[in-house]
Amino acid sequence: MTRSGVEPHRPDPSARRLQSPVRGHRTSQAADPATEAASALQLFVELMSTAPIVAFVKDVAGRYIYANPHLLASFADRMGRDWYGRSDADIWPPEVAAQIRANDLAAIRGGTLQAFSQAMPYSDGVHDVLVMKFPLVAADRSRLLAGVGIDVTERQKTTSDRDRLATAIDQASESVVITDLDARVTYVNPAFERLTGYLRTEVIGQNPRLLKSGLQSRTFYDAMWAALSNGLPWVADFVNRRRDGTLFAEESVISPIRDSASAITGYVAVSRDVTHERALEQRSAELARERALIAETLRSLRSGDAPEATARAICRQVAGLTGITAAQLFVFDVDGLVTPLGIVVQGHPDPLLQPPPAQRSQHLRERAAQGPWIEPCVDGPGHPYDAILGPGEQKAAYAPIRYDGGLLGVLVIHAAGSVDDTVLTDSLPALVEFADLAGAVLGRVVAERTEVRRGADHIRAIIGGAAFAPVFQPIVDLARDTVLGYEALTRFTDGMSPDARFGEAFAVGLGTELEVATLGAALDAADGLPAGAWLNVNVSPALLVAGKPLRKLMRGRERHLVLEVTEHVPITDYGAFRSALAALGPNVRLAVDDAGAGFASLRHILELRPAFVKLDRWLVAGLESDAARRAMIVGLQHFARATGCRLIAEGIETEAELKALRSLGIRLGQGYLLGRPMPAEELRVARPPDRRPENARRRS
Repeated sequence: MTRSGVEPHRPDPSARRLQSPVRGHRTSQAADPATEAASALQLFVELMSTAPIVAFVKDVAGRYIYANPHLLASFADRMGRDWYGRSDADIWPPEVAAQIRANDLAAIRGGTLQAFSQAMPYSDGVHDVLVMKFPLVAADRSRLLAGVGIDVTERQKTTSDRDRLATAIDQASESVVITDLDARVTYVNPAFERLTGYLRTEVIGQNPRLLKSGLQSRTFYDAMWAALSNGLPWVADFVNRRRDGTLFAEESVISPIRDSASAITGYVAVSRDVTHERALEQRSAELARERALIAETLRSLRSGDAPEATARAICRQVAGLTGITAAQLFVFDVDGLVTPLGIVVQGHPDPLLQPPPAQRSQHLRERAAQGPWIEPCVDGPGHPYDAILGPGEQKAAYAPIRYDGGLLGVLVIHAAGSVDDTVLTDSLPALVEFADLAGAVLGRVVAERTEVRRGADHIRAIIGGAAFAPVFQPIVDLARDTVLGYEALTRFTDGMSPDARFGEAFAVGLGTELEVATLGAALDAADGLPAGAWLNVNVSPALLVAGKPLRKLMRGRERHLVLEVTEHVPITDYGAFRSALAALGPNVRLAVDDAGAGFASLRHILELRPAFVKLDRWLVAGLESDAARRAMIVGLQHFARATGCRLIAEGIETEAELKALRSLGIRLGQGYLLGRPMPAEELRVARPPDRRPENARRRS
């Protein structure tokens, strides 16, 4: 950025461009000089960016701060394509640079439009160039020098160059009007005709006041003529009237025209149609007020409301925008479909939520990733929304709803029964604001619900695909070294631990379903185990109290079962638990798992009087060298004898642990030392090692 506040022209696509002209100054009062200067400079740059003539802007020190593409292309062999910050002494031979500098100083001192003929060294020889230079004022009120140049050598006649300049002005998108000193129109370009509706023949010789709308005050015009009469440009917005009577807004730069003697001979006005921009600015102000009211309404929403209620409240506010008849809020499901969460239609108190078809859902999801948009929406014959929105082609505006960096859904509005998208275009900024607010209000709840659905779908897929298999670990009589029973364990195909998998299932409300599936698989596979061995299976209190699913699984099975409950699962009603256990019949006994891992198992033992108490691995590990652990086991052994239950030591992994347990009178145990969990068919061919004490002495 230069001291004057203007960026240089860069030919490459990544180059920075001049800031847009300053907006917002009122037409009913004098514009700020800095704003006028910035707009004048901006208009010059915009006009010259495509003109087939050379154009430039320098600071008072003679350094280039802008060169248009035509200049860069004409003299690229001098200093490449980047002239920014260079002076003429860096580019041209000394005699040419000196001539240019002299002309620059004359133009600056004169303060008016100056024309010079300069000999310039092109790559194919010396050309005569007609250069017109005139002062500009930067936004910080520093002086600048602007200029345009036309090649007037013999090879390209002066008349041709003038025609080319006239063609450039004729083809410009900005309106150009030239008047004489008496403000009579002497020239207008085709853009003026398109903008105002007046033909050239109708306005030549007329005063431009025929365009006046009456919206500018007398003071406004007095200030304009005071500036122009003193040789200063005037930059302002005008609201004028077309030939057909309609109003339009234009941003204009009016400058004095001077002859070679610096006398003002007329005026030139370069104007740009800003009607649509000013309308958008006004609409944006209206929408800002609407959004403030909407934000206040959304802040009043209760955090405990269901997502559907919150979505409907948001839709109610959106449907209240000017010209909008309906609003819908959709969320993206994990299965790729789009689920309606809320809809409000003006004049219809309770419209039915209708999910879009799969193909439409896919389109909405893909298009939402690109940002807000407007497009037609056509409901087929008989669609439920025909009576609400009207049949046939409609247009709707869409804004993505985002949360935590991801797409959550889409917010949709419909205009009042027309394919004209003006109302939708005007409402789009507010719709985007609504979508952002919807993401903030609904994001966490909907994302959590989506995660639950995703987790539930995953668990259902595991159950449906039987992505698990039962294995069995022997429970051994430690004195005789014989297998008395087996504990059924579940291994999941993806390698996740059973505790984590069942925790995941219970978190999404499918724990009992997964239990039933894995327990059924274990009972079926246990048919291959020895007939006299009992079978330990893990069950949750919820499954046991439910009764019917478990009874259905056990129907017709003769094997003795031991149901294991762990202290990690709370039992809220011990009476109901005992009743449910008794209803399963005499072939079913109870074991309390993980004794020694906490306090809950002790209450389970006292309340339920189980047939077995399983000592946790934490209590068994290192038993041979820990007197405290041995003392605790002795106490539990005494309790077991007094209450008629039996202890099973879990997690036996070393001979030292096994020997210590035998010395304490523990009769039952399981662990990797005694036998690893295996499928039933492998257990039939495997024989556990003989670790009876007398055999150990015999082997020694």
